[in-house]
Amino acid sequence: MPITLPRPPSSKITEVYACQNDSAQTSADFSSILKDLLRGSAFWMNKSYFDDARRRLQQTATLRKDWDSYGGEPPNLTSRELAARIITLMEQESLPPSRLLASSEGGICISIVKGLSRAEIEIYNSGEIAAATYSDLEQPLAWDLESDESAIKDTIGKIRVRISV
Repeated sequence: MPITLPRPPSSKITEVYACQNDSAQTSADFSSILKDLLRGSAFWMNKSYFDDARRRLQQTATLRKDWDSYGGEPPNLTSRELAARIITLMEQESLPPSRLLASSEGGICISIVKGLSRAEIEIYNSGEIAAATYSDLEQPLAWDLESDESAIKDTIGKIRVRISV
């Protein structure tokens, strides 16, 4: 089924194209329409969560020692590379992260929230990885995992079941 984009008032389209279709102006004119369309698409919303996680991951590279004013170590290259791999596998498995932050433990924390349930994957600077799920309905569950693709995909599946995503 073809998708039909809503059109702004015809006078606005005429104005935009009358000035030789300036792409910046066209983008500005259609940005609110596109935002409305994206809000209704689970696919594009999920893509935005992954884009945000990757942007935040890049930002962690700029953190310095004591970034949290409690002596926290910034995420190192090991934890950032593992986090990037995990985000990619989460995207392949369609489990979008809710948030990605530097961890006060030294590393990266990826959070997934669904209603009153949540999960975290913590990637430490040492290369170790831990995961945990929390819910009002079940006891918390925490486990360590290896950094290979199979173990990460198993953890993603376990998180999906535990938080019912």
